[in-house]
Amino acid sequence: MHTKSNDEFEDGDFDDYDDADDFDLDASLLTSELTDELVRYWGDRWRIEEENKVIRVNLSLTTALNKLPGKWLDAACQANRLTLQGDRYGSRRAKVSALVARLTSENELRRCVAELPPHARSALRRVVDNGGWMRLADLTRDFGSMDGDGWFWDEEPPTSCLGELRRRALLFVGRTSRTKDGKPGKRMFKVAVVPKDIRGLLLNVLSEMPICAEEEAAFMRRFTTPEDALNDAIGASRGYYDALGWQPPLVQSDVDDFLRYVSQRGFDPVMAWFGVEIFLAFIETRLHEIQSLDDLCGYHISELASSFVDMSYMQRWTLDERRNLVHLVCCLYDRLYERGRVLAETRDEVRSACARLVSGKRKLNLIRRPPPLGGELVFIRVNPNTGEEERYTFNHQRLLMVWAGAFHQDWRTMLSVCDTVPSGAQKKALIHELIALEPGICDLIISQADEEDFDRAILWFYEDRLLQLSAW
Repeated sequence: MHTKSNDEFEDGDFDDYDDADDFDLDASLLTSELTDELVRYWGDRWRIEEENKVIRVNLSLTTALNKLPGKWLDAACQANRLTLQGDRYGSRRAKVSALVARLTSENELRRCVAELPPHARSALRRVVDNGGWMRLADLTRDFGSMDGDGWFWDEEPPTSCLGELRRRALLFVGRTSRTKDGKPGKRMFKVAVVPKDIRGLLLNVLSEMPICAEEEAAFMRRFTTPEDALNDAIGASRGYYDALGWQPPLVQSDVDDFLRYVSQRGFDPVMAWFGVEIFLAFIETRLHEIQSLDDLCGYHISELASSFVDMSYMQRWTLDERRNLVHLVCCLYDRLYERGRVLAETRDEVRSACARLVSGKRKLNLIRRPPPLGGELVFIRVNPNTGEEERYTFNHQRLLMVWAGAFHQDWRTMLSVCDTVPSGAQKKALIHELIALEPGICDLIISQADEEDFDRAILWFYEDRLLQLSAW
């Protein structure tokens, strides 16, 4: 199956949309030819691919509906009691128009919300109270995953808490890079979004409805047994790995074992998975450094608990939450060592670093990287034209900072000056590599540098030799 995994939810027609509907698949036909288990597997795979498409956190209801797969749009019509004339529920345009009219009517929206199961209404309150969108992991942590919801919602409606909201077109899921301050970030993550044009209506409707005892108790009933929590955590982790486009050094069997391990010791596996997911996201940003589990260093853990969570996640992290994340990494590596997945030296270094970071100091950036020598990798990409991997080091980054800070982006003048500086020929050779790069790649390479880095780079360019050694 081919999908456009980076399509955005934009205004416009649906004519060029490519999804499982294009195959004219029928759930009953599939069931007759394949096992029910295989149907559920592919249904969840298609659903996960749909959820990996880019979404705008302030999208309109019309935009969201225009990009829904056909079977989900039919399910929304069913859930909202629409019986349009023509083929099934009429044309796509008619379905979208009717759903927009229905869901932007306060009376109809009040009926829709009143009919929600209590736990689904509680989840909707959470998203609306959060400003209309939030990180999906935060929502599934409290209200459960969507595993098993499948694809054929018009014939087999989703059964999860969030699936109840999505089937009614009250909630949409996709990926964004929007950070807590509203600005684009550097990493994509999944979010749950209520369309902006019904947020105010929902706020009014929900404020009129008292929180009944059943709704208040809905969250508590989600995890009445440790088995329920463990199944939700493992299901969430497997969904995460199914959607990955890369293979992390921490494989899925490592994670499943760790979740069972913490559950057997009375800890919440759902919270443990939340921490492991953050750790995996961190590894993805440092994959040029952490290519095996034994590559993790103390300064990585310090960066994870300090700068990374601040840059990558919406909520404000407390000191205790950061320490809990550090403790989780320590427990994870203890378990990995027990299973023979990491060396004793690695386990000991992780233990020592974690103990230092939670020793009572208020700052968690205590463990700093060694000063770079120059050969440290800072960026790797596959050239789309040649298909070859390109690796850029701290030396490349330094030269880009000198080019921007001292030569006002004038490569010609900078090349001429190379004849007068230490290791001028080597620096000149790297400059020629940088000249061939697109501007956007250059921006990425120097995106995390500050003013002091620029000053040090300029001093290095004029006074120091170029080294290919690496301290990281």
